Order: sequence, then C-alpha cells, then structure tokens
Amino acid sequence: MKIFPEHSLLVEEFEKVRQLTAEECCGQPGRAALEKISILTDFAEILKVLEETDEMRRVVTNGEPFPMAMYPDIAQELKLLFIRSSVLASGQVLQLNKIIRLAGLLVGFFKGREGKFPLLQSKVDVLVFEKELQEAIDKVMDETGYVLSSASLELGRIRKNIARKRVESEQLYQSIIAKYRKSGWLTESEESWRNGRRVVSIVAEQKRSAKGIIHDLSATGKTCYIEPEEAIGVNNLLLSLEEEERMEIQRIMKELTEFLRKYHGPISSYNQLVVNFDLILAKAKLAVKMNAALPYVEPRPKVEVLDARHPLLFLYTKAAGKITIPFDLRLHEEERILVISGPNAGGKTVCMKTVGLLQMMLQSGFLVTADGNSRFGIFKNILVDIGDSQSLEFELSTYSSRLRHMKMFLQRADEFSLFLIDEFGTGTDPSLGGALAESILEELNFKKAVGIITTHYMNLKVLADRTKGIINGSMAFDARKLEPLFRLEVGKPGSSYTFVVAERSGLPHSVINRARKKVKKNNLLLEELLTKMEREKGEVARLMEVNKAQEKRLNELVNKYEKNVAHQEQKHEQDEERIRQKELRLSKQMEDKFNRFVKDWRESKNKKAVLEKYNKRLQERRNTLSEKDQMKLEELIAYNRKHLKKGSVVRLKNGKVPGTVEVIKDDKVTVLFGNVKTQADIGNLVMVEEKKQEKKPAKEKSPVNTEKK
Repeated sequence: MKIFPEHSLLVEEFEKVRQLTAEECCGQPGRAALEKISILTDFAEILKVLEETDEMRRVVTNGEPFPMAMYPDIAQELKLLFIRSSVLASGQVLQLNKIIRLAGLLVGFFKGREGKFPLLQSKVDVLVFEKELQEAIDKVMDETGYVLSSASLELGRIRKNIARKRVESEQLYQSIIAKYRKSGWLTESEESWRNGRRVVSIVAEQKRSAKGIIHDLSATGKTCYIEPEEAIGVNNLLLSLEEEERMEIQRIMKELTEFLRKYHGPISSYNQLVVNFDLILAKAKLAVKMNAALPYVEPRPKVEVLDARHPLLFLYTKAAGKITIPFDLRLHEEERILVISGPNAGGKTVCMKTVGLLQMMLQSGFLVTADGNSRFGIFKNILVDIGDSQSLEFELSTYSSRLRHMKMFLQRADEFSLFLIDEFGTGTDPSLGGALAESILEELNFKKAVGIITTHYMNLKVLADRTKGIINGSMAFDARKLEPLFRLEVGKPGSSYTFVVAERSGLPHSVINRARKKVKKNNLLLEELLTKMEREKGEVARLMEVNKAQEKRLNELVNKYEKNVAHQEQKHEQDEERIRQKELRLSKQMEDKFNRFVKDWRESKNKKAVLEKYNKRLQERRNTLSEKDQMKLEELIAYNRKHLKKGSVVRLKNGKVPGTVEVIKDDKVTVLFGNVKTQADIGNLVMVEEKKQEKKPAKEKSPVNTEKK
C-alpha cells in the first residue's frame, strides 16, 4: 500500500498502535519484526494474517496454555554458526538451546488440538523438529550454560584432579595463615588474589621475613601481597589443570558447534517460528484489550463499519472508567464521500481518523475495534491531510502545503483510494478557499475515490446535498446545553452553532445582530434551520427515551405475569402427576396383593389356612396404623395441654368451623361455636390461632406512625 504523505502513519496514530503491540511482545526480535510490518494490499494475504490473529485471540480468551515466553535474539549466533571456522561459546549455545526448546514447546502445543487452530497449526506442520539437537546440547551443558563434567571422560578426569588439588591448596593456605598470624605478620584482610594467584596479605615491614613471590603492594605501601614459597608448586599445578580444563572445554564446544552447524537451516526456521508466533500473540493480546473483532473482508474498496471506536481513545476511556461512543458508517458506490460538519470539538476529526486507522490496522493483520458484522474493503492508496502541515523546509505556508497535498491527491486518487481531509479548504480567504475546495471535491468524486472530509464551509454542505456520490453527515450537538454528543449522524449537515455559542458566551446582542446582518441571507437561514432541526431532534430523542422506558416497564410486567402463569401451570401439572403416580402405585400394590391371594387360594389345599394367613396380615396392618394414629394423638394432646388456653381459637379435628375456648378442666374443654357451647376431648381439637395471625402483617407499620408523632 502507498501512504501519502509518509508521516501519515504517525498522524493517523498507527505508530502508537505499533508501540502498544510491541509492549506485548516477549522478545526483542518480535518487536523488531513489528517495526518492519507493512500495510498489505493482497486480499488473500490480508485474510490469512487476520484469521491467524483471530485464532490466537481465541487461544488467549479460552485460557489455552500457549507456551510463549521471553526468548533471546540469536541473529549473531546464527551468523557465527554459518562461518565454518567459528566455535560457539557455551553461553552462545545456551541462547540457541533456548530457541530450540521454545520451538519444541510450540510444536507440542498443537498435539491433541488438531483442527482447533488450523492456520496456526499449519505453521508448525511444515517443520521437522530435530530432537537430537536438544539431546546433543543437554549432554554437554546444563540449563545455565555450564559445561558438564560428563561431557567427556577427559574433562571428568581433569576436574577430579582440580578438586583434589584445591582441597590440598586450601589446607596448605590455612596452615600458612595460622603460622603468619602467630608471627603477627598478617593484616586484617589476611589473604587475597593478585594476577590470578592466591596471595597472603602481610605488613610491608615483614616482606623480607616471609619467603615467597611478592605480587603487589597496597597504594599506601603498608601491605604486601605475597605468594608463599611452599604454595607455589600447588598453585602452578592448579593453573596447569585449569588450562587443561579450558582446552578440553574448547575441544568439546568445537565438536558441538560442528554438530549444530549441520542444523543451521532448522535452527533458523525455529527462530522464525518463535518470532512469528510472538508477533501474532502480541497482536492478539492487544485485540483482547481493545475488544477488537474480525470483520468481513472484501477484495473491492468498501467502508461499512458498525459500532466503530477509535482504538486508542477506547483504551484511554476504558482506563478512566468511561465509555467510548461508537458510530456506524457505510460508504459505497452510490455514496462514496462523506462531508462531516458541525461545531468544533464535536468529534469530527476523531471519527475520520478512526476510519483511516482501522483500515490501516486491518490491512496490517490487526483486528479492529468494531462490530464483527462490519465489512471492510481493500484499498491500494491512503491519502491523508490532517492537522497543521506547514513546511518550514520548503518555506511554504500551511495553505500552500495543503495545496501541494491536494495536487498529489488528484494525481494518485482512483477507485482504490481512500482519502481523509481535515478542515477542507481552510487557510485562506473563505470565499476563495471554499470555491477551490468545492472544485477539488468534485474532481475526487469524478475519480470515484472513497473518502471523508470535515468542514465548516456551507458551499460544501450544499454540494454534498445535490451531488450524486457525496453525502452529508454531522456530529450530534445538544443545543440546549451547548454540549457535543460525539455521535455521528449520516444524512444531514451540521450547524456550527456560531451565533448560539456567541449568545451563551455573553457577547453583546448588538454585536451579534450586526454580525447576523453581515452574513449572506441564504447562509444564515440555512444555519438557523439546522439549529432548529437539531433542537427538535433533541426533543424527539427525549420523548423517545421516555417512551422507551415505559415500554421497557410494560414488557417487564408482561414477562413477570407470563412467568407466574407458566409457573402455576407447571406446578399444577406436577401436582397432578404426583397424585396420578401415587394412585398408580397404590393400584399396583392392591393388584399384586390380590393376585398373590388368588394364587395362594388356588394352589393351596387348605383354603382355611390361606384365609387365616391373610386375615392375620390385615390385623397386623390395622394394628400398625392404630399405633401410628395413637402416637399422633398423644403428640396432639401434649401440644394442646401446653399451648391451649382460654380465648384460643380452635376447630374440631374433623370440622372446619372455628370456635373459642371458654373453659379447660382436666382434658375436657368447653368451646363456643357461634352461640352453641360444646364440650370436647382435648385430643379432638386443633388450634387455628396461628393461621389468623399470618393475615395481620400490615398492622406492624405502626412504629413509623409513632416516629411521626
């Protein structure tokens, strides 16, 4: 894609999106790759990178354990590996091993997830992961880069000798230090290292008393650093063994380097895989933060954004606990160019920049901050003229610089071009600038370019109203509160509210009226008409909100009623089903018992014995039931003895008419039923007073009345 001018990526804040993505990268190579990312024009390629990002977004949102982690830049190691005579140090091999390990984890991630993330998986399916690479490195060094003693028999032998000699050296030095300390020769530091040799710190006056090699003197000249004579032999042997160790490690690393050199190609592929996945993951993480989505993409130029939000503004308002007001916009063959007008600081420029930035993001493989049902086409050119383009280098004024841009726009514009122009025509005499802007707009429309412009010029609003291919749009404004609503409305021009704002600001009426007379009549009438329409629209919107709230309340009541009805019907059906099932069970039990009786009667020769058997069972059943009834009766009598008193409301066990207790004597109770007195056993009465109390909750509000008193 061609972007004009070149700094438009900065103006459109695409570079900020790049910067935010870089912060999500795990390694410097990923951030470097992000700087090289280009805005694509090939439809198939764009669709592929978008779908890759969307698959990775699903990985992130699903909480999949994607094994991406911090990784090193191995560009230098790969260069050295390519040079035949080079030998990699252990630290350099360690860097390679980190990439090899991470690539192995990335390949392993897709095992068991076949077909779940097909595009991402295809990146690892083309690789052949060489396990012997990691195995060869692991035999030589540990995860810190330390060459293992088991790397070779010779290295193991050398290190054993070094360990023995170091023990011997330590014992010898402890003996020497003890002797020097007893003689009073030592300084406070006692021992140190000089020129790679272990030395003893003694006072300078005793340097002739102690036999050995003097390696250094302190800056004050008061301390002498001497290697004791008896330790020279052991130290020399240690140095010799350490040199042998270094040479053996060098030989091992040379051998390992030669082995790795054979796999230069696969290691390079592993590195590319890690960097590529790092970049895709970073874009996916940013998409999640932005609530971005994958829209529909078409090969032809098209703008059909739904619920579009400026990504950077969305992140800012989200962090501040606020919301970003989205907008819808459709530009197609019949309506290619949108002229946005309205008061300053109403969101015109933000709206325009959002369209441009989302288009750049989409054609770079970024998901966009718009509804997933949005439709984006592919553009080959994006032409941008936003902000102060004054050029000091060419000693051009702002207006001259913008005319230079318009010249390039007209040269490059075609049906595959998207142009964005802010405050079209400003910077010179309004009447002349407006006329020139009108001609340029007509030419861009003739070239079938797609674009958005912002303006205050009335002639451009009129042109958009009467010209096929161009439409008006405005940013909503509350005329009563003089506040922008930051909502794009396509189909009508917007008022600048010049005189309304002036009146509210306290400017003298005489000044404002004089200004009104200086304005062309048609322009003034149109401005006043737009202002009136905006006010009326605001009132309609308010009434619609009221109606909407009432409709919502009505729907809630209807839903509540329908739920209650459904619940009652369901409960009724459940009760009927329970009764039916119980009846079926009882019927089945009686049938079974009867069948057993008939069977026993037919098979038995002793009919009398059968009758006695079943009579006995019936009697046992009656006794069981009687025992249960007796238990219930005793519980009822105990309860009534405790709670029954004069004035209690009761009914007979088998009756429904309530009565009042008048006298309780032993277990006999006199009850008044209406005007009739009846004496009943205490176990034949049921208290109903509690049920009456349940009907009196409303009377408990009296404490509120007490407070008022």
